[in-house]
Amino acid sequence: MTEALITSERDGQEKKLSPVLENYVEIIFKEEAREGAARAKSIAEIAGVSRCTVTSTLKTLKSLGLVEYEPYSFIHLTEEGRRIGRDLMHRHAIFREFFLHVLHLDEAQADTVACEMEHVTPPEVIRRLGQFVLFMRSQEICDTWQEAYEAQKSQLLKKMEQAWSDMGRLDAKEETRELNRKYR
Repeated sequence: MTEALITSERDGQEKKLSPVLENYVEIIFKEEAREGAARAKSIAEIAGVSRCTVTSTLKTLKSLGLVEYEPYSFIHLTEEGRRIGRDLMHRHAIFREFFLHVLHLDEAQADTVACEMEHVTPPEVIRRLGQFVLFMRSQEICDTWQEAYEAQKSQLLKKMEQAWSDMGRLDAKEETRELNRKYR
C-alpha cells in the first residue's frame, strides 16, 4: 500500500491528497464498483454536501488527473484515481475488520473511526495491522480476549506501573491509577 501522492500540474511538486479529496476518490471508487459510474447527485448524498461542493471538488480532482468528469455526465476514476481508491478501500477494510472483529465495536463506530484513521496512518502500520487482523481472526482468543484481559488485568497494570516508573519523573502509582480508571 502506498500513500495517495499526486504530482501537481502547477508546480510539479508531489503532494499528499487531503483527507477530504481522498474521501471523494473513495466514494467514486465504491460507486463505480457498485453502479459502473458515479453521479454528482450520489456523491453529494453520500458525502452529505451540496451538489455545488461536489462540482467544485470534481473540478479539482480532474485537474489532478484523478477523475474523468464533465458537467452533467457520469464520473469515472482515471487509472491513478482507481489505484488510490483501491488503496483507500483496503485501508478502510483493515481498520473496519480490526474494530469489528478484534475490538468488537458496533458497525457504525467501526466505520466512522476506520474512515478517520485510513487517512493518517502510514503504509507500514497499515501493513502490520493487516497482518495482525488476519492472524487474530484465525485465533480463538479473538472472540474471548476481553475475558482474558479481565482475568489478567491486575498483572497487566503492574507491568504498566513498572513501565511508568522506568520513564523517570512520572508518579508511577498515580499513572497506574489513571490507567485503571480509563481501561476498567
